[in-house]
Amino acid sequence: MDTQSMLKQMCKNDINDSDIKAICKSRGFPVKEATSRDVFENFFISTIGIKEVLNSLTYEEVVFLHLLNKINKKVDIEYFERLYGSARPAKGYYYGTFNQRYNETFKKVKKNLVRKGVLIIIEQEARAYISSTKLERLRFSFPVEFGEFLPPIAKASKFTQAGDFKRDVLRDKLLEIVGGEQRPSPLSNSNKRCFKLTIKDGNLSIGDDKFRASHLLKWQRACWHACVEANTGNQNGDMTPIEVTLYALSQLKEHEWLLADSLAVMLKIFTGETTDHPCKQICEVGWEWGCLEKVVVDKKAYYRLPEDSLEDMTSSSPDHYLHIEPDGTVVPDMMTIPYTTLEVLASVAILDVHDSNLRATASLTKIGNALTTVRKKSVFEWLREKSSGFRTSIGMAEKRWGKQIIHEDLMVARVKDLSLKVQIEKSYAGSQSLVSLPDDHIAFPCDLLPAIQKLVETSGHVIKKARNE
Repeated sequence: MDTQSMLKQMCKNDINDSDIKAICKSRGFPVKEATSRDVFENFFISTIGIKEVLNSLTYEEVVFLHLLNKINKKVDIEYFERLYGSARPAKGYYYGTFNQRYNETFKKVKKNLVRKGVLIIIEQEARAYISSTKLERLRFSFPVEFGEFLPPIAKASKFTQAGDFKRDVLRDKLLEIVGGEQRPSPLSNSNKRCFKLTIKDGNLSIGDDKFRASHLLKWQRACWHACVEANTGNQNGDMTPIEVTLYALSQLKEHEWLLADSLAVMLKIFTGETTDHPCKQICEVGWEWGCLEKVVVDKKAYYRLPEDSLEDMTSSSPDHYLHIEPDGTVVPDMMTIPYTTLEVLASVAILDVHDSNLRATASLTKIGNALTTVRKKSVFEWLREKSSGFRTSIGMAEKRWGKQIIHEDLMVARVKDLSLKVQIEKSYAGSQSLVSLPDDHIAFPCDLLPAIQKLVETSGHVIKKARNE
């Protein structure tokens, strides 16, 4: 059910006149709006008074609404236990009814959020043959229209000095290609294989996928996750501590930093776990693996996300990190080549390792299949200019570009029986869905197959399928 439908149901059935008056007062709607539910409905979803109301909430309530805004779905009353608690004891078993457990929770939700006009509340229709109380059927939603008015989730501090960032983590990982020594990995053997850098048949891969610079960042964060889980135990909440940390830090503005302890409330509410999380350890491990920047002020460590973990710190000119051999082979400097440049090189070249050096030779096939975005990269033009091998291959590929069209979602059939071929063509005469080709072939979209198959079978012919494995 979308927001508008929920709002309409709430205004019609699920709040009383007293609730409407309270919402009007909190949001600053004209008093007369309480007399017309249709008018009240329009006022509720407006931005009138929403910023002021949100600013009046407790920090814990703001964090919780950030969570609702992020997940963007309706929740039941149990979900609010992470915010307001419940009658259920922290340890042991509770033998009371659902209403006894969550009645006090609901009172706080209604008073602090519903009656302040920041939540939509509805009662879901009872399910057949399943007994449930009204409290169990209540659902709550935070309108996405209100999200931009939420106060900041991060209690940030502002510092202009540069932070400490371990750029060598990714670079050391890259040296795995040429047999460089690697730091001890916290990943399981299966996950190690998922991120192992290898060259096979001239192609650079990370795990089973083609090499992408962005996959290096995934490897970094996987190591961060593994370290935290190894030291604190597996997390079973809605979000992992790492995901919560990344979300909180993503909200920071320029020159803003976050004290690790500031994550405590967010970790509790976002994960739904009552245990204390080792905030400092989580952030420090993230810094050690090059996922975070750190600055120390007055003996306290503050953290933020790096501006760009894949940022090229070397000169923009490929002359500084690519060497051309006399035969046109390209030899990249693995200590300085930008990660995104290596991605481009791997997409147009055959790679191999010789004497602990990576080498790249032009691949006509790869260059011919290269996307326009790749061909527009400055390093692509540099390769054409500096390497005789790339210049020749690019020239040959350019003569062929545009002369071959590859279609997707297309089927080709060979119809040897002339009368059947004519029958099929007549059935689709004037239609652009079927095209006759030389040597008894026809081409048509895949979704046309059932109709053509039925026509062929009705005519008493047999269909044989050929597959190109």
